[in-house]
Amino acid sequence: MPPVTDRYPLPVLQDSPRAGSAERPRAWRSLEELQGSLELERAAHREFPPGAAEPPRGLDRRRFLQLAGTTAALAGLAACKKPAEKVMPYTHQPADVKPGLPNTYATAWEPEGYAAGLVVTSWEGRPTKVEGNPDHPASLGATNHVAQALLVDLYDTSRVRGVKLRGTSRSFKEYLQEQTERARRLETNGGEGLWLLLEPSASPTRRELLERIRQRFPRARVETYHALSRDNVHEGARLAYGRPLETRVRYDLARVVLSLDADFLTQGPFSLSEAREFSRSRTPLRGEMSRLYVAESHCSVTGMNADHRFRMKPSEVERFALAVLGELSSTHHLAGLEHYGELKLGWPERASEVRAVAADLARNGARAVVVVGERQPPRVHAVAHLLNETLGSQRRLITLHEPGVEAGRSGPEVLRELAEAASAGRVDTLVVTAFDPAYTAPVGVTLGAALRAVPNTVYLAFREDETSKHSAWVLPAAHVLESWGDTRAVDGTASIIQPLIEPLFQGLTELDVLSPFAGVAELTPYQLVKAHWQRRAGAAGAAFDDTWDQWLAVGTIPGTQSSGVTPTLDTKALDTSLQAFAPKSAQGLELNLLPGYKVRDGRYFHNAWLQEMPDPLTMLSWSNAALLSPRTAERLSLKARDKVKLTLRGRELEAPVYVLPGHADDTVSLELGWGREWDESPEPPVELGVNAYLLRHADAPWFAEGLQVEKVEGRGSYATSQDHWAMEGREIALQDTLEDFEKKKPEYLKHLKGPEAALYEPFKYDKPNQWAMAVDLNRCIGCGACVVACQAENNIPVVGREQVERGREMYWLRVDRYFEGSPDEPRMIPQPMMCQHCEAAPCEYVCPVNATVHSDEGLNEMVYNRCIGTRYCSNNCPYKVRRFNYLDYRGKVTELEKLGFNPDVTVRMRGVMEKCTYCVQRIERARIEARKERRPIDTEALESACEQVCPTEAITFGSLHERDSEVAQRHGDPRHYAVLHELGTKPRTAYLARIKNPNPELEHG
Repeated sequence: MPPVTDRYPLPVLQDSPRAGSAERPRAWRSLEELQGSLELERAAHREFPPGAAEPPRGLDRRRFLQLAGTTAALAGLAACKKPAEKVMPYTHQPADVKPGLPNTYATAWEPEGYAAGLVVTSWEGRPTKVEGNPDHPASLGATNHVAQALLVDLYDTSRVRGVKLRGTSRSFKEYLQEQTERARRLETNGGEGLWLLLEPSASPTRRELLERIRQRFPRARVETYHALSRDNVHEGARLAYGRPLETRVRYDLARVVLSLDADFLTQGPFSLSEAREFSRSRTPLRGEMSRLYVAESHCSVTGMNADHRFRMKPSEVERFALAVLGELSSTHHLAGLEHYGELKLGWPERASEVRAVAADLARNGARAVVVVGERQPPRVHAVAHLLNETLGSQRRLITLHEPGVEAGRSGPEVLRELAEAASAGRVDTLVVTAFDPAYTAPVGVTLGAALRAVPNTVYLAFREDETSKHSAWVLPAAHVLESWGDTRAVDGTASIIQPLIEPLFQGLTELDVLSPFAGVAELTPYQLVKAHWQRRAGAAGAAFDDTWDQWLAVGTIPGTQSSGVTPTLDTKALDTSLQAFAPKSAQGLELNLLPGYKVRDGRYFHNAWLQEMPDPLTMLSWSNAALLSPRTAERLSLKARDKVKLTLRGRELEAPVYVLPGHADDTVSLELGWGREWDESPEPPVELGVNAYLLRHADAPWFAEGLQVEKVEGRGSYATSQDHWAMEGREIALQDTLEDFEKKKPEYLKHLKGPEAALYEPFKYDKPNQWAMAVDLNRCIGCGACVVACQAENNIPVVGREQVERGREMYWLRVDRYFEGSPDEPRMIPQPMMCQHCEAAPCEYVCPVNATVHSDEGLNEMVYNRCIGTRYCSNNCPYKVRRFNYLDYRGKVTELEKLGFNPDVTVRMRGVMEKCTYCVQRIERARIEARKERRPIDTEALESACEQVCPTEAITFGSLHERDSEVAQRHGDPRHYAVLHELGTKPRTAYLARIKNPNPELEHG
């Protein structure tokens, strides 16, 4: 009898074909995979990642229950009346609240000083989900991973509770009385000895209070401080234009972008809208697709999306910028740059790269733009302004705005001056609202001791930290979702911050803290904000109340957006600065300090959702590490997880080694914001990561030469998910050049789409709605916001560092990161991966209890009550997207912690398999509303959580039966393909191949 494969040539019974992929470079996820590690090869043949299938040994369940305390079960305590100053207890049902139906409220928050609009879902008065405000110019309906995790901080039981004076509980009334009396005494000498150290903020009401304080206390010091300050941005504009300015770029209109250490896709006050605009410029059509050059040391999200990425030491970025300036002057003779050719700004070692970049900029003129990151010195920012003025993009692509935040110094130098004044006894009263300056202070600034020398220290703290230990008055900071306030975006658009819930721990806002010094202690933040805008509106009474309600409902204040300014370039100051530049020889190792991608300056360190989220490039969870290039690691005889001692100017720090492909040679990168204690009560606290602030100096806050690296005994540890699942040589994440795509377009990826042979007649899906998803890899930047959004929407638990190391992460959606090419100059591909909802799902026919089934609308569904935990479905899933609850990650939670879950989603317990559902709860809620109104489901308005959060619109969800829908259009795009198409699973999720637009004058990479 002939074999079955002779009659039915099924791919599932044969080796996976590689048709059409012979010319495509092999993709890999880690150096170990690239080098053919035997351990990884053995792990690939196991049913689960090493350690995942092992029962816990010697593990205390309570340890995981503490970690899982950041998520909660459903319940409700309070409701927020629309919009009112006082949030009333839910003893009488408010008119706009119906049990079982969520409400949404517009508000805003201030990531690093500037506004981003939010829309928050509230169930009977308890916030459960954060989304972006589509009417706000800085968010456009999207959010980032940090905004999605704001709810974890809101319901955190470790927050400061109540007002304290040297550890003794006091009332806020007592605080107001004492500070009001002290303010009267300070007023007699003009405020001599009064210091305010504030968080940067674009709040108009706060600015009004500070003006009152300055008038009342003319000799007081009012300073802002942020460890990740924008001083270089403002000083660069001051050098170029004579005043500090903020830059807003229209990336959707740009055709060539040169990024000088600027991670503009994920960092900066307009990163969400700029990421969307950039993604819209990446349509793979000749003449319309933009080209991105990135010069950087570490691997950033923006660098991952570059067409050409030039890796160099952070101190060499300035030289690269000046070399481009010199090339544009000497070779292309751009008007206004002629005399810079005399300065000999070239860089012979990078002549080919400089020549190609400069030619591309000159060729595209006003549609080319140069952008610079916050870490680079002011001169680089000034050079970018000069180049943009010369190219013409300053008028076509760029808008310059007056800073909405205080534009004075806000970096480490402020802390040095404060420490000196306090230690000398020149500070009588110090009010601190900036985040934990004692922890973030640079080397040589002993701020803790200086704070103890101040007679009256007031600190607004969210949690007990290093600064609170040395402060007299410690006030509980209100969460942004508990606060009244106002704020502005970079372009001036104003928003009202309104509370979603009554302060859980008597939380106070910055306006509360400042009010006694401004002489308005009797007014609440609500009264201050409303009165401020009432004066500006010039209205009163019922007319203004109606206007106020409209502002609150929409989330923005009409007419507040500014058109920008048009300053004149100060060429004389620029010439003087450029003449003073002297290139340094790049010798020895350089320390490169980075903002924490997840924890920022450390303020989100205690957020477990962010801790567990894998870093987009390193895939690290629950830790940072010393990042080195493969070549530098080899030269220093170092391997991954080796422990090294880093020494800079006599200061030492030990850290584990992480070898990152694409990292700059002779550079060691460390993220700030780590090295703090994580409470694992009742067990002793553990320290996560290493504190890079211990190597940070005020005169070199971002990078410094002279670093020494020495291998020490022992092995470092960190959790990473990069090797948990293997590609097995298959075509998973696909990437091509624009030229190759255009050549192959008629038959592009033909072997990865279309019908496959089958034993049985396929089921005919004829229901009105056929749900599907499409992921455009050309738009996906790999930021990871979708990962946290899925967690927030679907009540996904935190499992903890040790369980991540065992391969037991519970994410329904993960973002895989692949490399192509050499380890030194790799090309990177991010790929979101979730349940594919296969029409011929391999998981369904192996389940012995029919717990995983298929709906007639194309959904692969889980019946949790049937699941007995065999895990056969996970073993048979080729996409490895099913998650098993090995332990009870919920445990016992407090009443406070029960507020955060989405009541539309079942809470799963130990022994149950779970996975992506295409947000079926949103589908069913839309179905209910459609039935009530006797109409079809509005599939265009229906969004999955990952689609809604995505800043680049990379993910699209909808119904295939509507041929004109976005998801149907993407399923018919020439770039679309099915992952593991050869298996015949018929996934409902289609991927669109990633297309790069390299410069033919440069090697693609």
